[in-house]
Amino acid sequence: MAKVMRKMWPLLVLGFLVNTAYSVMWPLTTIYLHGDLHLNLVQSGLILAAYSGCNVLGGYIGGVLTDRYSARFVGLAMLAVLLIDAGVGFIWNGLIAYPIVLVIFGLLTGGMLTLITAITAQLGTDGRLFNLLYIFINVGLVVGTASIGLLFRHSLRPIFALLIGCYGLALILWAKCAGKFEQRSLSFDVKNDQTAVRQPRIKQQLTKVGLGVLLLTLIFMWVTYAQWMSNVSVFIQNEGLSIKLYSYLWVYNGILLIVIQTLMARVNHPRVVPWQILMGLVAIGGSFLLLSGASSVVVLFGAMTLLTFGEAVYVPGVPALINAHTVGNEGLYQGLVNAFSSLGKALGPVLGGVVISYSTSFSLLFSLCAVVDGVIAICFLVGIWPIISRREG
Repeated sequence: MAKVMRKMWPLLVLGFLVNTAYSVMWPLTTIYLHGDLHLNLVQSGLILAAYSGCNVLGGYIGGVLTDRYSARFVGLAMLAVLLIDAGVGFIWNGLIAYPIVLVIFGLLTGGMLTLITAITAQLGTDGRLFNLLYIFINVGLVVGTASIGLLFRHSLRPIFALLIGCYGLALILWAKCAGKFEQRSLSFDVKNDQTAVRQPRIKQQLTKVGLGVLLLTLIFMWVTYAQWMSNVSVFIQNEGLSIKLYSYLWVYNGILLIVIQTLMARVNHPRVVPWQILMGLVAIGGSFLLLSGASSVVVLFGAMTLLTFGEAVYVPGVPALINAHTVGNEGLYQGLVNAFSSLGKALGPVLGGVVISYSTSFSLLFSLCAVVDGVIAICFLVGIWPIISRREG
């Protein structure tokens, strides 16, 4: 894969820069809305829902635009508006301005992440391409979350300054290198690379039911995962633990993701993708079981270990499985993946906030999340069984 990495490095660096900006923003959102702007969890959750709802729309629109128009033009337009949005947020980030900046950020970030995954899908059906992309995306996660403890002191200006730097570099990079990734003028084909797995596109296509089941697992998985991205930060503070611990947990998450996905990039095979998705759902559910029982630092890191393993095998597995069992319209399908993921992220903080408001119990919330992940794991196995049985046969 080293040869492939050298040829697709602009796309990998673009994913790193976009996700660095994304990862420095979302962990702070609930903390800033709840702690600095003094909104309750339901109000914060509604703003997060609006943000993630625009992320859903952006993911879908980004996929359609990537299929129909120049990826270079679409990417440059979105990056330019993101740069302006970050500049506005640097100056104005109060109770009115911050939610508006956040919504625009969500819309265009969804579009950019879809563009990146759609172009990756156009390069071939080898699932290791997505693992390679997610390695660089998760390096961005590490850098972004690690920057929070260094930059955030109850002021978002240093955060927005980092965003301005990321989007400025991304804009320059994509202006210079986007041409080689245009859909109809790719200068290389991953399938011709001797280091890539020579796998023909699998003939067994996803049924509408199978695709629907996959997309629904994305919604419900991200509903539960979003608790880590929002309400777990409040849970940690309520337990008397430092908010720096929350930042360290995400740094640990990013480092562990890189390690796991680097190993997966060496051994990944299309036949095991359905099973890795199933294992991921079970592991994510297990992380909430741990959280529901105790709140010590050791338990938090143990739960994050399970969450990270589940994320590492589930998140790249879904787009790889869809790409291997569909033909054409990569932007549309990858846009659906990002849109349904964002929908789950939108619903998660709101539903979590409602559960906590009515029950005042984080333990109940985490137990419900574990049950949801277990149920969707079973539904996934039933919905995808025709593909699994055909491969085993």
